Amino acid sequence: MDHDGTYRWPLPISEMPPIFRCLKSCLMARDTTIESIFTTADDAMQGLWGLHVFTKAALDVADRHELIGKLPQSMFMLTHEWPRVYDPSDLIRQMDDAGVEFLHSRASLVSLVAVFEAAARRFNERLAQLGKSATQSGYKNLLKWVFSTVRSSSSGSEGMITRLPETCGDVDNARRLRNCIVHSNGKYDPMYLSDVIQDQCVKVQFEKDHQTSVRETSPIFLTSERFEHYSRSHIELLHILHNTIQKEYFDHVPGYNYAEEGKKIEWHRILSGRKDVRM
Repeated sequence: MDHDGTYRWPLPISEMPPIFRCLKSCLMARDTTIESIFTTADDAMQGLWGLHVFTKAALDVADRHELIGKLPQSMFMLTHEWPRVYDPSDLIRQMDDAGVEFLHSRASLVSLVAVFEAAARRFNERLAQLGKSATQSGYKNLLKWVFSTVRSSSSGSEGMITRLPETCGDVDNARRLRNCIVHSNGKYDPMYLSDVIQDQCVKVQFEKDHQTSVRETSPIFLTSERFEHYSRSHIELLHILHNTIQKEYFDHVPGYNYAEEGKKIEWHRILSGRKDVRM
């Protein structure tokens, strides 16, 4: 104990006997800022899954004629000044013809990637602020940093660690799909193949028939099943990343594990962002 009453651990955690490493890890608190970033992203991605499956179920059973009456009639305000004339029945018909599920899944994927990107940036900014990491700019560089951070991680079950290269590949695949969706009007372009992150801990992932799709600049078709796969990969990587950061930079080993906790999901908090949904 120092003269100011602060206890200093005499050895780095890596040099301590196992029993003392366990004791220190349990006593050391999580960094609350890192934990807050994690919780915000985790809730947002779970809420996005809930919104996605709820909306899909609602659309599957919705009566199209009744939907017409719930839509703006004849025109809607495109900007604060410009009205736009349209036919609500034509909108519904074209949505069904195009495939509501794939349009909805693409929009959900874009939101999913945005949430994870924000979390990765905020994690990196926090560690850079503490002098524990170099600042990264751009989502591709942030993902490279994320992959290097979890490369040798043991913060997860055996299955999670074994699956980690594929999980990282899924997250990078979603990044490239998002870029094609927002920059190429929802179609594949050559960047989808050329902008892959090559890393020893990444098993590169592509969509089915990607070579033909890129050559023909085909529309990106995503099913709800495929979106849910990406959702699981992003949430799993988020947990591994958060637990790894708390362990490696703040000596806190115990991580979150929903399977072990068996805790019921708190939709009222996740969907509203507040404990009380009566806003």
